[in-house]
Amino acid sequence: MKKRKICIFSTNRADYGHLKSLIKKIQKNKKLKLQFIVTGSHLSKKHGFTVNEILKDKIKITKKIKINVSKNYKSNEIIKTNSNAIIKFNKCITELKPDIILILGDRYELLPIAEASLFNNIPLAHLHGGEVTEGVFDEQIRHAITKFSDIHFVANKFFLNNVKRLGENRKNIYNVGSLGCENLKKITFKSRKEIETSLNLKFYKKNILVTLHPLSNRFDTLSTIKNLLNALRRLKDTKILFTGTNSDLNSDIIIQQVNSFIKKNKKDILIKSLGQKNYLSLLKIVDVIIGNSSSGFIEAPVLKVPVINIGNRQNGRPKDKNIIFSEPDFKKILLSIKKIYSNKFNKNLKNTKSFYFKSNTSDKIIDVLINKKLKNIKIKKFK
Repeated sequence: MKKRKICIFSTNRADYGHLKSLIKKIQKNKKLKLQFIVTGSHLSKKHGFTVNEILKDKIKITKKIKINVSKNYKSNEIIKTNSNAIIKFNKCITELKPDIILILGDRYELLPIAEASLFNNIPLAHLHGGEVTEGVFDEQIRHAITKFSDIHFVANKFFLNNVKRLGENRKNIYNVGSLGCENLKKITFKSRKEIETSLNLKFYKKNILVTLHPLSNRFDTLSTIKNLLNALRRLKDTKILFTGTNSDLNSDIIIQQVNSFIKKNKKDILIKSLGQKNYLSLLKIVDVIIGNSSSGFIEAPVLKVPVINIGNRQNGRPKDKNIIFSEPDFKKILLSIKKIYSNKFNKNLKNTKSFYFKSNTSDKIIDVLINKKLKNIKIKKFK
C-alpha cells in the first residue's frame, strides 16, 4: 500500500508545542509519510531560533524555509514577508507533492500556505478552526483559513458549529479536542528545582508568569503594556517572568517596555523562548499567568492554573473558572491579582473544567489522515 504523504508546516514555537506528539506518531506510522517544513520565527535569532528545540527532539526536518520575520512588527513588513513566502512555499509544495497539507492556528504566515495548497489542488487540513478572538486580526485570518481548508479538526462542539456556519460540509469537520491539552497528560513536568537550574533563576515566595501579545492598534498595545507594568511594579516580594512575543504586528512595543522594566527591576527576567517543557512546567509552579495568551484558555484550565486575561484579544473564547477578565487599567489589574490569592477564588478553581480537552486527540487525527477519501474534496458547496 502506498503511503499517504502528510506535509506539516510549523511557523513558531506555539504551533510546534501542539504538533510535536502528532508529528512523532506520523513518523512512526506505516501508512503515512511525514514531510515536515520549518519556517517563520523558528529560524529567527531574534525570536530564540527555536528550530534548535525541534532538533533536540530528533524530529527529521524535510525543509527549512526562511521568510524573514525579524522585522514583522509593522504591517508593510508582514506584507513583504507573506509576498516572499507564497513563492517559496509554492516551490516547496510542487517539489514534495504531498497528499495532504496540515497546519494549525491563525498565524498570518499560514495564509500563503493555504493559498499555495489551493492553487496546487492539494487538500488542506486545519486545526483549531471555528474559534473566536475578537480583539485581534487573527480572527479574520483564522476564518479565512477555514474557507481555504478541506478537512477541519476542531477542539469543541461550539467551534464545530462555527465552522458549519461558515458553510463547510459537516462530513469534513472532526471534533477531536486540542493536541495541546492531550500533551499535558503525557509530559513529565520539571520540578521547581530543575526549572531554577535550567533557566538560571531563583523563585520567590510569589511568582507570576507574564505572556502578553500585541493588539492590532499600536496605541492600545502601548497603553496595555504600560498599565500592566505599572501594576506589576507595585507588587512586593514577587518574581515576574516575562515570555518573549511572537513575530506579530506591534510586538516591538512590548519588548521595548519589558526590557526597560527589567533594567529597573533586576530580580525579574525576560525569556525569549522557554520551550514547551519549560513553559508547561512553569505553569504548574507560578501563582498566576497574566496577559492575553491562548494558553490561558487551552492549557491552563487542564492544570487548574489561575489566569488574568487583560483586554479584549481573547474575547469570544469560552471561559473556565480559572480565568479572570480584566480591563487594561492598572488598578483593575491589581484588584484581579489580589482576587486570585483569595480563598473563594481558589475554592472555585478546583472545579475548573477544560473546554478543549478530549481523549486520544492525535489518534483521531491520524485515523482521518489515513482513511479520509480525498477525491473531489476540493470541490466545495456552501452548506
